Amino acid sequence: MGYFFNRKLKLKEFEYRLKAKAEMRVNTAKMVVPLKIQACERLLLFLERSQLPVLVKRVYVPGTTKDVFHISLLQNVEDEFEHNMAQQLYVSPALWDAVRRAKEELVGQINTTFDKAEDGTDVALIAQALVALPNPFVEQAIEMLKKEFNEI
Repeated sequence: MGYFFNRKLKLKEFEYRLKAKAEMRVNTAKMVVPLKIQACERLLLFLERSQLPVLVKRVYVPGTTKDVFHISLLQNVEDEFEHNMAQQLYVSPALWDAVRRAKEELVGQINTTFDKAEDGTDVALIAQALVALPNPFVEQAIEMLKKEFNEI
């Protein structure tokens, strides 16, 4: 009789642990899903603000020097990216990699545009050149983000 009692007790204990684990998963999901949604929102905002037309409009000040404009653009991108680095905890590694690549491509485009511009080039012309550049990496990251968001 003791054998069956011990076995029944172990089975009840096992069922209790399974139930507790299931409840913990549900509670964790209730906490994590809003954080994932917020991460997607913040990364989308970063990517939208990183679109060159939006970035140039936000940073460009008529009469500024070429060097100041260049540094301001790069600093703005870096600050926004660093502000959102913790969001990588809540999105897939593939999405975070796409966001990081979009940022790197954007920095590369900015640097290349400024490197090609001669010293006397009007900053307004540099701004126009930047606005005209496509950034498929940003667009690709936005599409990946929307897809991941819809899977939450």
